[in-house]
Amino acid sequence: MSNINEKDIAVTTRIRLARNIASLPYPRKMTVLQAEELIEKVWDAFSNSPLKNELTMHKVSDLSDIKKKALIEKHLISSELCTSKAPAAMIISSDEKISIMINEEDHLRIQVFSDGLDTESAYDMAKKVEMLLSEKLTFDKDDEFGFLTSCPTNAGTGLRASVMLHLPAISAAGRINPLLKWAANLGMTVRGLYGEGSRASGALFQLSNQITLGASEEDILARFSAAACSLISEERRICAELFQESESELKDKCLRSLGILKYAYTIASSEALGLVSNVCMGANAGIIKNIDVVALRRALFNSMPATLVLDGESLSAPERDVRRAQILQKTL
Repeated sequence: MSNINEKDIAVTTRIRLARNIASLPYPRKMTVLQAEELIEKVWDAFSNSPLKNELTMHKVSDLSDIKKKALIEKHLISSELCTSKAPAAMIISSDEKISIMINEEDHLRIQVFSDGLDTESAYDMAKKVEMLLSEKLTFDKDDEFGFLTSCPTNAGTGLRASVMLHLPAISAAGRINPLLKWAANLGMTVRGLYGEGSRASGALFQLSNQITLGASEEDILARFSAAACSLISEERRICAELFQESESELKDKCLRSLGILKYAYTIASSEALGLVSNVCMGANAGIIKNIDVVALRRALFNSMPATLVLDGESLSAPERDVRRAQILQKTL
């Protein structure tokens, strides 16, 4: 029986809306003054909103390198935002469910996150944020093509839905390449942990829609959700097959990983990704009992290198590895 919102396999859902302002050049052509004024206009759009008390605005130029890296680790901002030639900023909610990037590739990238596979609530909140901003800002939109964006692949709806999935069985069975072809045939793409060009560390992958033009937002979300559910079902099926074929070997792998997480004094981030992946697979297969996979993954992400030192401590790499081991042990 699957968990609510498929949380044993689906880690987080993200809905992203790309929007540009009609009266302004796009970010790569903006003057410094135009970019700075847009940041202030976007922030001012929340001045009378009930969301205002939950939001904080940060200019990229005011952030330390470690803070930037931590926000990238949490998928709240992109590395492109941090290297933007124009003045750039982000608005982030206190619970980190809402993240708005200003002057990245487009003027606005509205992002909303939800736990598990939950496109509905994430989409509803993204549209609320969009409507609130549209009361003060006029978006660049064409009657025929829809919303206009810096990259044509985002034009139309400007909607990108994605879900981070834990797919250890599909990975172990060597079925990633067929998965990539399957996704492409459905107008989807599968990428690594940190999106385009990144590796699939810890058997974590991101499924997202490729098509944003020529379909309604509702149709895109329906197709995306169906693809995600199919992929989750396939992971469950292959997991059952693998444990039937190689039960002793996989039990040993999962339980050894649990032992290391429980008793190791030091664990590197790359090792932790693999160990947590194995333990979560064992929990999903019923081999490991009384493990909260959601809490374990949260502890893993909170122990990534930059996120670990956000409290101002100066930790060396070996000290971070010790702290990571302690965090994971406490969670277990």
